[in-house]
Amino acid sequence: MKRMEAIKQLSLCVITKNDELFLPDCLNEMKETADEILVADLGSGDRTRELASRAGATVYQPQWENDFSKIKNFCMERAAGKWVLFLQADEMISPKQRAELRLLLRNPNAEGYLIYVDYRQDERGISSPAQFLRLIRNRKEYRFQYRSFEYIPDEILYSLQDSRLRIAHRGERTAGWQLKERIRLLKEDQKERPQDGYVRYLEGIELLNLEKYEESAVQFELARQAVTGGCLYVPHLYKCYGYSLLTLERYEEAEQVLTEGIQAFTFYNDLLALRAELYRRL
Repeated sequence: MKRMEAIKQLSLCVITKNDELFLPDCLNEMKETADEILVADLGSGDRTRELASRAGATVYQPQWENDFSKIKNFCMERAAGKWVLFLQADEMISPKQRAELRLLLRNPNAEGYLIYVDYRQDERGISSPAQFLRLIRNRKEYRFQYRSFEYIPDEILYSLQDSRLRIAHRGERTAGWQLKERIRLLKEDQKERPQDGYVRYLEGIELLNLEKYEESAVQFELARQAVTGGCLYVPHLYKCYGYSLLTLERYEEAEQVLTEGIQAFTFYNDLLALRAELYRRL
């Protein structure tokens, strides 16, 4: 009698483009943690696909349609694991935390996990939320939306938990092509969803990174007005909005925004720290 193939628990998915410098280390380190590895390559001109195959990954070459959500959904539709983990080619998880990651998959009450991602301050400024949804249960109804910074609406995905895991970047150089492409595609999201609160939040972040504080504050206020529930990005929205107002020395408004955020999100200590800086200045 033929022995049944073991059920895969974890699929690792990596989106690549000319990532031969870091990809082999990423895949080789994750071999013992992931039950399968999928690489979606967006047209590499170097040895990325060859090295991915050599590391045991299944390599796909999906058509690039200027949409990161479509690529991530493409990966999830082909993943055989009960869970899907998304990493970039230049990212790493420590050996100790890779063992902890496998334990998280046993939790029947979790549908997804938030993972800290370390970005250098000069790379993303304040634009990076403390945590990202990188580990998600592989269900057909969980599909990403938006072209630039993919997001699953909160009314679809529930029961997110803090993994307490951390993703770091290796080396001095990072695979910055994704960030540049996402910023470009944000303009497309703005055209297609001009009134969307999440898009206004993203637009506010980019204006903030350009030190256009007046304009960023306008977008953050519009995003706050459009929020209908406790969306995943809202704590960071309050932080960025408060920071913009603080920089503009609009202290009374900053206090109001930060206090409102603290009351709604007591777990988000960044808001407390920012309000403390406000009081110090006053």
